[in-house]
Amino acid sequence: MKLMPDFGTVRENAAAFDVAMAAITRGDIARGHAILTALRDHICSTGEQKSLQWVLPQVLETLAKLTTCTPIPPAQGR
Repeated sequence: MKLMPDFGTVRENAAAFDVAMAAITRGDIARGHAILTALRDHICSTGEQKSLQWVLPQVLETLAKLTTCTPIPPAQGR
């Protein structure tokens, strides 16, 4: 299984976003977060205009949601 999807054009970046969201939906939060982080870094470093306009906002919104969710600590002494 391929660890990271391809990045590049807006279509490839949108597909990578979909792969990350599928991983998150399946419960593989760490993999989805890693893909989103790499995708964000790729888009910012290349400056691909359509990805900056269409994909990056979704990536940033999802990353913000993932980082604001704090896990519930396990119950102590039950």
